[in-house]
Amino acid sequence: MAVYIFTYGTLRLNQSHPMATYLANNAQLVGLAILPKAKLYQIDWYPALVESDNVADEVIGDVFLLNDTIDWKVIDEYEGIGVGNPPYEYRRALATIKTETSEVESWVYYYNLPIPPTAELIASGDFLNP
Repeated sequence: MAVYIFTYGTLRLNQSHPMATYLANNAQLVGLAILPKAKLYQIDWYPALVESDNVADEVIGDVFLLNDTIDWKVIDEYEGIGVGNPPYEYRRALATIKTETSEVESWVYYYNLPIPPTAELIASGDFLNP
């Protein structure tokens, strides 16, 4: 069964972060994708993705098809899952994303804490092109 991951921030294609390189080495880029009913906030040097009830809210990112060599513990730790005391900064969940040719079920990391009052909405829904 194919396993996908939707990336919308520091793990996107060609980002200079070592975790983006880890992902690129353990997955195949499918292409750009859209996550409907979601919003993106700039909370620090990285974004926070949250669910929305508004069908007009969309987040743009890259979708990767994961290789069998992927270690979820490595990515989960990077995303703050299992680090410190609960609630963890992010949670991983399956969501339906839209690629250029189809819809697929993909793993997505949602921000799991209250959005800080200083956070700025990324109105474009695209962390790389705010």
